[in-house]
Amino acid sequence: MLLETSPQLALTVRLLAMRVSAYKTAPNVEPIESRVSALLDRMSLPEKIGQMTQLDASEEYPSDYLGDRLRAGRLGSVLNQVDVDTVNELQRIAVEESRLGIPLLVGRDVIHGFKTVLPIPIGQAATWNPELIKEGARVAAREAATAGINWTFAPMIDISRDPRWGRIAESPGECVLLASRYAKAMVEGLQGDDVTAPGSIAACAKHFAGYGAVESGRDYATTNIPDTKLRNVHLRPFEAAVKAGAMTMMTSFSDLNGIPPTGNEWLLRDVLRDEWGFDGFVVSDWDSVRQLQVHGLTEDDKASAREAAVAGVDMEMAGDAYFNHLVMLVEEGAIDIGVIDEAVANILRAKYRLGLFEKPYTDPDDLPAIADKEALQTAKTAALQSVVLLKNDDDVLPLSRDAISSVALIGPLADAPYEQLGTWIFDGDADLSVTPLQAIRSLAGDDVD
Repeated sequence: MLLETSPQLALTVRLLAMRVSAYKTAPNVEPIESRVSALLDRMSLPEKIGQMTQLDASEEYPSDYLGDRLRAGRLGSVLNQVDVDTVNELQRIAVEESRLGIPLLVGRDVIHGFKTVLPIPIGQAATWNPELIKEGARVAAREAATAGINWTFAPMIDISRDPRWGRIAESPGECVLLASRYAKAMVEGLQGDDVTAPGSIAACAKHFAGYGAVESGRDYATTNIPDTKLRNVHLRPFEAAVKAGAMTMMTSFSDLNGIPPTGNEWLLRDVLRDEWGFDGFVVSDWDSVRQLQVHGLTEDDKASAREAAVAGVDMEMAGDAYFNHLVMLVEEGAIDIGVIDEAVANILRAKYRLGLFEKPYTDPDDLPAIADKEALQTAKTAALQSVVLLKNDDDVLPLSRDAISSVALIGPLADAPYEQLGTWIFDGDADLSVTPLQAIRSLAGDDVD
């Protein structure tokens, strides 16, 4: 006799399988699962939806405009706030003034360094040195943690083979093997040997998946990828990130063979959860839940919220489709409560694994100083190893100091400390940047003009 599998039963089986898998592979997971279940049982539906919501906290005085949501338990994460005192105040409201005291995830793009900047990702990949990439990620994580950040939207591991695409600088490039090694090194560096230890932050592999294959290099454009190429090229770095223990994944803006990943159940449940055994949580890219309408998949924000939640997007970044519509969708029966419970459990599990319930506040004195000797040496080594010398006809290089009296250094970036930091860098300290002019003057000495 064949039994029809209900959505609720399928979700229950998936949750049970994840718990069994986690119990077999990781120590101390069962106590965390018990805590997740116990806390989930105490939560109201609006509080659950709150955990699935992330909002921008970059404007001044976020405790004023986000405080009421925090006190009501209607916010699970913030991003783009890097003042440690402000972050600690947001955590204090969440932990001490809300009914359940659930701490916040605090996210930030820490792509290739924080204050101490390392080469852009395509440059780090050019080192072909996973151990150095890992150490660079450790430097970035330690420095970001001093600001209260506990989650970064990195590594970006989209395979990119069209030079017209504008985000190649953030990626490890075109080689699947190299990108997979890069993904593993970045995850291990960001999360460390113990993700609860000071200076370790949660990694987020992005953009899942196929984002770098947009047609004609046009950002957000269509991606049509045959299944063989999708699995052998574009998915492999993400599987490597999952195997390395990446705690979170971010969906891609672009569609994937007609269905945007933010609403793609096959990608987020069949592949990520069932095939790879991922038990972290999935976050949308910036407002990409509501953008499902732009793709023509949905007719309004309410439908977008339903499609994304059912597909497996656990947290909405920056938008308000979940906050405004998920409660109603559950009450109407359009979404089973099991979908919500699974998403919230994934988020709570990450917070417990990070040790946020035990230590929600940040004390910068627990961490190494910004731009310490180790950080600067790591950045310098990475910069040196990332250099690609295309030609050296007749062994012109290295120049002999005794044979020259002057050097002409030509170009608008010869002495531009901030521009040298590269793309996608919000927090880099330009005062730490050594420009070509500064470096050559230092190397050449006072006898060379």
